[in-house]
Amino acid sequence: MSCADYIGTIGSVMNIERKQRLSRFAHLFSGFLILINGLNRYDGGLGMWPAFMVAGSVFILIAVFHAPLSRKWRGIDGVFFLIEAVMSFLIMIEFFNAGKRGLPYMYLIAGSAQVCAAWITARTRRQAKFPLPGSDRSSDKPQAIRE
Repeated sequence: MSCADYIGTIGSVMNIERKQRLSRFAHLFSGFLILINGLNRYDGGLGMWPAFMVAGSVFILIAVFHAPLSRKWRGIDGVFFLIEAVMSFLIMIEFFNAGKRGLPYMYLIAGSAQVCAAWITARTRRQAKFPLPGSDRSSDKPQAIRE
């Protein structure tokens, strides 16, 4: 089994509740990190702290209301993983400019993981929408459509 096939089967192996819990945790964690950075910017007198505070609050609200939002709009996870990745990369650049040595790399890893999570979310959504012939979901179609 190739790596792409394995990633494609992740969505079918994990149950829906576990996926929602993991997404909720990821959004909560990112929201708290961005809020902490906003507070740090406020204490340091740096600009743009309101943007970080608003973004962190929005991510925490998304985590709290994750289940109803994901039912209403299935693409919300991927979009917000990308927004969280952009925020992580901005924080990383800020820390590099401030002369920090180790902390920016942690934000680089977090942003890269968020981009990967968005990619996996988009890939599993695409495979669920267009199942491959012979997969479990292709048997849900009527006989005339399968052939």
